[in-house]
Amino acid sequence: PDLAFDHERILQYALQRLRWKLEWTALGFLLLPEQFTLTELQKVYETVLNERLDKRNFRRKILSAELLEESGNLSKGDHRPAKLYRFSAKAIEVELARRRFP
Repeated sequence: PDLAFDHERILQYALQRLRWKLEWTALGFLLLPEQFTLTELQKVYETVLNERLDKRNFRRKILSAELLEESGNLSKGDHRPAKLYRFSAKAIEVELARRRFP
């Protein structure tokens, strides 16, 4: 729906900042549970970036960035269990130390 005053502009600015930060930080840890699958992480990126990402390339790039570590657990559900990951302590520490506002 239409937003009042300048709220649409504010929302678009917030979304743009989220897109930028997601590309070069571990900000995703604030958007996911402590343990998550790579598919869940990819869905967050696709939602925020508003584009489909190639599964193989996404996994290769995200794992090579060394922001994640395997939790040692597997997901539960009707399908084949998937490995669960979590953001590494170092990645979270670096992200929390970043200055949040310009």
